[in-house]
Amino acid sequence: MRVHHVAMATVLAVAPAVGAFTQDQPPSHVARPSVEAPVWPSNGVAERELGDGKESWPENMFVEHSKGRWIVWVLLSPVRGQARAMDFFSGEVQDVTVKEPGGYNDSFVDSNGVAHTSSDEIAFYYKDPRPGGAIGSVQVNVNSLRFDRAIPCRPRLHVSQRMSDDGMTVTWRKVLLYGDPASSTCPARTWSSLIGTGLELRDGTMLITGGKYVFRLREDDLSPVGRAPHLHVVDEADVKRIIDKAEGSGIRDANTFLAEQLRLL
Repeated sequence: MRVHHVAMATVLAVAPAVGAFTQDQPPSHVARPSVEAPVWPSNGVAERELGDGKESWPENMFVEHSKGRWIVWVLLSPVRGQARAMDFFSGEVQDVTVKEPGGYNDSFVDSNGVAHTSSDEIAFYYKDPRPGGAIGSVQVNVNSLRFDRAIPCRPRLHVSQRMSDDGMTVTWRKVLLYGDPASSTCPARTWSSLIGTGLELRDGTMLITGGKYVFRLREDDLSPVGRAPHLHVVDEADVKRIIDKAEGSGIRDANTFLAEQLRLL
């Protein structure tokens, strides 16, 4: 793992409200190459899939700058099995070789033997897979909402929130809903909202991973930047009302109940 990513993950895990990261700044006498910040495509795509969400899923993400081109790579690197890399904006997926199968990688070698590595010119803030942390001003997985324990099939839903610019006020709290593979003990799909990793794109948007999905969202309200058919963004208050309504109702599957109440079916 590169040093600047180790430090960054530590900062985000310990102080989620802090959006700035300064360890990447070079000494004042060192001239960093002058490059223009990337302008990401507005291609209407805000959702990609990588892996199956059961035994393999996207985790590592980094930005490569090569020959004047900027690429956001999303890596799937299981302990056993084939590592894969996806160019988020084009959707192209290829088999690759990584140094740390099952661990953090900010580089890989493609099938033609070409090495791809994280940008040294501009730092992009990365949130590692540990619980909590932040992506810019968005704090993720800050707490969870749970249905009544008497309900056999119930999702555990995580809440994300945005802080004001001064880091003192919560401006909103939301739940991101996406479907996990069906559980063997529940009749319908399981709703999940856990955010795994995140990458701030420095243009007011970010990439997050959840299950087998990668979503591109706006930092100011978590809305998708384009089409994301498997993602639903819900206010925490609406989810709380549904949980209260379910308590003592005798329902057996909170996943279906949640979908019906939010009209997700």
